[in-house]
Amino acid sequence: MGRLENIYEGEWRTVSLTATALGLTVRERFERFKVEAMSELVLRLAGGLMVAGSTLLWLVLPLGAGTDQIVSHSLLATLFTATGLIVYAYGTRGFRRQLSLDAKRGTLALTKINMNDQGRVVRSIRLGEIESLFLRRPAGRAGFASLYVRVAGQEGPILALTGATEELKQLHEDLCEIIQTSEKDIRQGEGQTRGRFARGLLSA
Repeated sequence: MGRLENIYEGEWRTVSLTATALGLTVRERFERFKVEAMSELVLRLAGGLMVAGSTLLWLVLPLGAGTDQIVSHSLLATLFTATGLIVYAYGTRGFRRQLSLDAKRGTLALTKINMNDQGRVVRSIRLGEIESLFLRRPAGRAGFASLYVRVAGQEGPILALTGATEELKQLHEDLCEIIQTSEKDIRQGEGQTRGRFARGLLSA
């Protein structure tokens, strides 16, 4: 498993990636999240059924219903619709993580991807705001490592990706190299002599 002329070679089991001259895009593989995918499907189905149920409520309303009964049906139907939409929306938020580094724009985007491969950007970070990237090893041999981003002015680090230790270690090294090169170019342009970016490897 290595990198040659911006192309990652070898078998990557836990993440899939695309490398370019301007950056890198990495996402967690779908195969690792079959349970989460099933949960997402159930949530979507439940939300859709609740919205459909709100319509069916009007079919059981008697023709000669009074004002009070109509109001109660309206409130119940509205509650079913609102709850169904919330449940459905929650089921489309995504459970897989994606990291996209754009050295030209100077940004690192963290995205959540759902089972339809639709992405929702959770956080877009300027490279100059990144204090460090560090890898946290799994507690057990069968676990996954975690790649974190520490942002200036934020108390806790942000989880960016999870995956096999060796795979994330390679990605961690490449991301640090790209970010440090980008910071160096910025410092040279601004006449600065030092930066604050750091890298790290931690055990859980």
